[in-house]
Amino acid sequence: MPTRNGERQTVVFKIYETACRSALNRSRIPGIDYCLNPYTGCSHRCIYCYASCMARFSGHQEKWGSFVQVKTNFIEVLAAQLRRPKKGKVMLASVTDAYQAIERKYGLTQRCLELLTPSGLEVSILTKSDLVLRDAELLKAMPAEVGFTITTLDDKLARLLEPGAPLPSRRLAALEKLARAGIRTWVFVAPVIPGLTDAPEDLAAITKAATRAGAQEVDFDPLNFYPAAVSGIRELISRYWPRAKSAFDHACRHPAAYRQLLKEIIKHSKSC
Repeated sequence: MPTRNGERQTVVFKIYETACRSALNRSRIPGIDYCLNPYTGCSHRCIYCYASCMARFSGHQEKWGSFVQVKTNFIEVLAAQLRRPKKGKVMLASVTDAYQAIERKYGLTQRCLELLTPSGLEVSILTKSDLVLRDAELLKAMPAEVGFTITTLDDKLARLLEPGAPLPSRRLAALEKLARAGIRTWVFVAPVIPGLTDAPEDLAAITKAATRAGAQEVDFDPLNFYPAAVSGIRELISRYWPRAKSAFDHACRHPAAYRQLLKEIIKHSKSC
């Protein structure tokens, strides 16, 4: 991640192997019946990550974004759970990115899809990674959809907000390839950051780019004003975009009012 003087910040990243008792878990997310999280932690290091609160359940003292736990028995546990037929939709993943870089080595997500193919369960994937292209043939063989989280179309800004994630330009290219393969795709504009990524013309540009690439739906989600996320974003804004700090701080003080304002901004952006 760039520092104030433009140098790269060295990130020490740790990988732990662990075991799990359950793989397919009930979900409280509307429209999702089950969730699969083959990893705990994430190497994308998004400064606004809502899942950072999971760090206290990991048993590790490292900062969220500096470690990943790999559930090495995940496939065996999932296979056992799938012996009893299930119905509904399963999400990969709800508190981690199932296609973060470590997936290239361990392949847990790919093996999950292989088990899910004959299960009859619908699969919903939300990711920031174009690694999902690797599994296009598996996804074509099942009822599946792939969503890409895109916070901004500006690759330089994205590198600051999501220093470990593939760039938005790569995500859109992957989305287009999946759409051409006949896989349902969509874009999740999240989070919309007050004063930084919420200009109507910027949100309109994401919508247009997503639609051109073949996304069938574009959804928006305002920033969740968790203390850790607010602190990280405020520091970044103060360093690089001090003129945006007033708008950001105002939204932090009045989150309900900002959410209502964002509805109007989104409505306006769709007419841009």
